[in-house]
Amino acid sequence: MQDKLDDFPVLGQQDLDESLIDESFLEDEDPKRFQEGRDGDHLMCPFQCEECHFINIKGSLPRLDNPSDVLLMCCMRRANLDSFWSRERSTVYSNLLEGKRFLATQKLLGINSSSLPPRGPFPKKDVMGMGVAASFLLRSKAKGQNANTIQFQTVRKVRSFFSNYSHACVGGMGASFTSDDGSGGRVSNSPTNHLWFQRFTQGCHRRMGDIWLPDRAVSRHELVACFNILEEWWTIFEKDLIGQDRVASTACILIAGYHGGLRGEEINRVHAGGMLFYWKEATEGKDIHIPLMLSGRFKKEVGEKYFCQPLAPITDSGRNLAIWFERKLDSLMKQSLCSGPMFKSMSAGKKMSISEMDELFHGILLEVQRRYPKILPDSVKITEEFSTFRSLRRGATSEAQNVKIPRDVIEANNRWRKISRAKGLVPGFSMMERYSDAKILVPTLTRFSQSLP
Repeated sequence: MQDKLDDFPVLGQQDLDESLIDESFLEDEDPKRFQEGRDGDHLMCPFQCEECHFINIKGSLPRLDNPSDVLLMCCMRRANLDSFWSRERSTVYSNLLEGKRFLATQKLLGINSSSLPPRGPFPKKDVMGMGVAASFLLRSKAKGQNANTIQFQTVRKVRSFFSNYSHACVGGMGASFTSDDGSGGRVSNSPTNHLWFQRFTQGCHRRMGDIWLPDRAVSRHELVACFNILEEWWTIFEKDLIGQDRVASTACILIAGYHGGLRGEEINRVHAGGMLFYWKEATEGKDIHIPLMLSGRFKKEVGEKYFCQPLAPITDSGRNLAIWFERKLDSLMKQSLCSGPMFKSMSAGKKMSISEMDELFHGILLEVQRRYPKILPDSVKITEEFSTFRSLRRGATSEAQNVKIPRDVIEANNRWRKISRAKGLVPGFSMMERYSDAKILVPTLTRFSQSLP
């Protein structure tokens, strides 16, 4: 049973947001979940009692008058229960029944000594990683940002640290091996790779769950209000170059994230030099478009990459996207900032971070909330619920469904991501090669940005 001092976090119905049913009407289907061991748990997971683990770690029996010993015993009980609960009751019960059937057939065959391998004894040292598991559990009680305690994905860094440290030590890695297909690897001697520890982390994750708080999507009504205000601000800052630059930056971030369907870590890769280089050709040619050029090192890629995401100059709803990029590029040229990232950090001159882009994003949304409370009510926490990281892209995805944009058009808009993940892609493709490739498909690639309301 669970230790009386056990107050480790358990994800319950009260932790779930936006429930359609009042929690008071919900009945817990398994009140003993995560609190007790079941018959047959020991048949699916390595098991040692807490006293044995204590001796393996400290070399002596626990003292009940020692707070550290009492805490460690509590952690070890919780760790054992978590390892058991990596499997559901039905799975444990089914395995137990199968074990009983196996023993019955052994008896029919006249095999007096079971064919099952011996369960022990285990070595007199902490081979399972119980000591690490205890620290893992204490870390899980730290205060979180979106919940009372930190999330499992943060807690699991304890395991990452210990594994990395073990592999950096003499004896941390075992023998190397090569498979028939030529791939290779090394056997790890870290106790955190033991079957018991894997079961423990699985059970711990089930118990803690995940509090998912996605960025709030931007609606078309909110976006219309944003651009109405930005047009006013552009006129107000007519004689203020820096002010107009911030206004244009805000507008272009909105366009790149919404009409381009880009995530925050992609928006800040828009390349001013590339756009300036191809601007005249793109806006005066047969298939007029905005040459949204992305540059930089992308996740899971080697070398510098360039991509072109063509956008429609004017949407079907009449929103002029091109004029905002013209204003931004003109502002950069006046400041002699014609190369590098389009959205530059004020402090270092490098590309803006997501938090810096969020500052501009939140600023315009707060003004929308002040002027148009029916569109964006006061109850909405702008700085907590919106981010350029996902809000604009989520809004674009939702509105694309509302106006029934075909699936192939949405996939075409995401085409550059597929290219970036393609195996065998030559690192450092030139900007000209990227643009020439995308220019052929401009009519297809611009349909997404043009159709969004």
